Amino acid sequence: MRSIELVLTPDADRAVRAAWDALALADLPSLGRSGTNDPHVTVVAGEGVTVPDAIATPPVQLRLGGVLLFPAGPGRSVLARAVVVGPALAAFHAAVHRATRETVDTSAPGAWSPHVTFARRVRDVDLGAAVAALRSAPLPDTLGVAGVRHWDGETKTVTRLT
Repeated sequence: MRSIELVLTPDADRAVRAAWDALALADLPSLGRSGTNDPHVTVVAGEGVTVPDAIATPPVQLRLGGVLLFPAGPGRSVLARAVVVGPALAAFHAAVHRATRETVDTSAPGAWSPHVTFARRVRDVDLGAAVAALRSAPLPDTLGVAGVRHWDGETKTVTRLT
């Protein structure tokens, strides 16, 4: 899978990593355990997403919404925080979507649910503890955007776009 992603400013990155650490300290699943993941927001994803010739100007900050759960198999969820789609983010997303090809359906305008992921495969019985752990490392209302990158999951390479 390949993707175009928003990367965060150092302060925002540290805040998300603190949430990852809080989950790990509570002995819960956490993206902080991967060792190779950086906090980001996926804009589009798909097997055919290539490095675009040009990229639109990204928004300078992202406003966070509530806690999200995505299905991750029987009795398990992905735990994330929503990113509110305001006018600047919607325009950026639409421009990136037009500049890429072969994206998954969930990357399309109207179907996209931008988010910051904290953990994958959290057991349903652990969701209360996971939310409590996240409360111990609260995120700011907004996260700064430092740029845009292309991630190639097949070759494990990152190409900085802005």
